[in-house]
Amino acid sequence: MNLKTVVIGSGLSSLSFVDKFLEKNDSIDLISPDFEFLNKEEFFPNKHIYNDLPHQIYSYMDKINHYFHFNKISVDKNAKVLGSLEFGGLSNYWGCQMDQNFIDDLIGYNKKSKNEIINSFFEILKKFKLLGSFSHKKRKYENDYKVDSFFEKLLKKKFKDLVTIKPMLAYSNNTKLIPKNYYEKFLKKRKIKIHNYFVERIIYENNGVILKCRNQSELKTFYAKKVILGCGTLATTKLLMEFLKIKEEVRIKHHPRLVSVFFSKFKIKNIFTSASSQLHLRSKKKSNSFVVDFRSGNKTIIESATKLKKYLIPFKIILSLFKNFIIFSNILLDSNHSNLFMKMQTNGKINIYSKPKNTTDVLKKIHKKIFNILRNEKMILPLSKNFFPGYGNDFHYFGTLTNNKKKKLSINQNCQLKGYKNIYVIDGSVFDFKVNKYPLGVIMANARRIAKKINK
Repeated sequence: MNLKTVVIGSGLSSLSFVDKFLEKNDSIDLISPDFEFLNKEEFFPNKHIYNDLPHQIYSYMDKINHYFHFNKISVDKNAKVLGSLEFGGLSNYWGCQMDQNFIDDLIGYNKKSKNEIINSFFEILKKFKLLGSFSHKKRKYENDYKVDSFFEKLLKKKFKDLVTIKPMLAYSNNTKLIPKNYYEKFLKKRKIKIHNYFVERIIYENNGVILKCRNQSELKTFYAKKVILGCGTLATTKLLMEFLKIKEEVRIKHHPRLVSVFFSKFKIKNIFTSASSQLHLRSKKKSNSFVVDFRSGNKTIIESATKLKKYLIPFKIILSLFKNFIIFSNILLDSNHSNLFMKMQTNGKINIYSKPKNTTDVLKKIHKKIFNILRNEKMILPLSKNFFPGYGNDFHYFGTLTNNKKKKLSINQNCQLKGYKNIYVIDGSVFDFKVNKYPLGVIMANARRIAKKINK
C-alpha cells in the first residue's frame, strides 16, 4: 500500500503532530494497533476487549507488557522499566504536569529552532487551557491556581540553594491531557486513517520508506514517502538501531527517582482529583540539578502504593482515612545519573539493562535535606519513609538521538534522521532533559513544530 505521510504511534507526541498537520492537509495515515486480537488467551490471560481506536488511547496497565512483547524488546531484572510506556508512544497516563523550565534543555538546537519550540508550547497551553503560568520575554500565559495553605507556606519561603515553583498541570477542568481526551476533543472528526499494525522493520528504498508491519499472524507492507516516528523513545530507538545496524550499546537517558513519604502535622486539602503535585522544590544550580515534588495523599496514590508494596494492603483502610495527612514526593535527578542501556543481542533482539551503580546515596542525601527543611518549619512529624524503585522506574525515557553529526543515531535541526530526509523523529528520543524533569510539554511542542515544517 502506497502512502504519503505516515505517523507511527498514537501517543501525545503523535497526536500533537497530527493535529497541526491536518490544519493544511485533508488526511493522514497513522499506524498503531488496537489489539483486538488480544482477546485470545494464548497472548495474555488478563484480556480486555478494545474498540476501533488505538490501544494506547485507553489506559489499561497491561499495555506495558504489550509494548515490550510486540516490539520484541527484552528487559533484564536489574532494570525496572515501566511507567508511561505505551505501544504507540510516550503518553503520561497520569496526565498531570509539564515543566516550564525546558528552555535550558534545548541543547543542540539553534536559536530559530528554540523559538519555534517555544511558540508551539504557547499554542499547546492555550489549546488545552492548562493550569499554571509560563512566560518568555514579553509573552506570558496565565491560568493560575491556588495550592493548599500547607504548600503555600513553602512557596513563600526563601532558601539558599533551592527555589520553589508551582508546576504547570496538564490538567484543566478535571480533564487530563492524555491521548484519549486529546483525540476526543480535537481529532475525532478529522480524517485520520488508522492502520491496526505495529511496525517490525524499516527499510529504505528508492528514496522512500518500506514499513514491514504485523498484527498477530497478519503481515502488511506499507510504502511511505515520509515517516514520522512517534512511538516512544524505546520503540523508536529499537527500530532505528535495527535500521542503521547499530551493534554498540546505546544509552537511554532518564531521571532516577526516590519515592518519599512524609507525615504532616496538618490536614492538607486535595485540590485535584488526580495525583498531581502541588509544589516543586528545585536546586538552583543547573549542573546535577534535581527536583522534589510534593503530592497530597488521595485515592489514586493510595491505590498505587498498595499495588507497589503488597504488605501495605492490610493497612489500606487506615491509609485512606489519614490520606490528607500524608505527603508523597518524588525526587528526580539530572539525566547525568542515567543508568539504562539498550543493545542488540546475537539473536537480533534488543535488550534493556542497567549496570551496578549506587545512585541511592545521592537520592537519600536529598531526601534528608528536604526532611530537615520540613522539620525545621515544624510542618511534619519526625518520621518519614523512602523507597528507591529501581533504575528505569521513573517514567521518562529520552535522549538516545543527538545533534552530533559524527554519530549514527543523530538528527538535524528539523529532527530528520541523518542521511534520510524523509524520516523524522518527534518523541523524547531527540532531547536530553536535565533541568526539565517533566518533558511532556516540550515533546508535544516539538511535534507540532515538525508538523509545521512538513506543511511548508
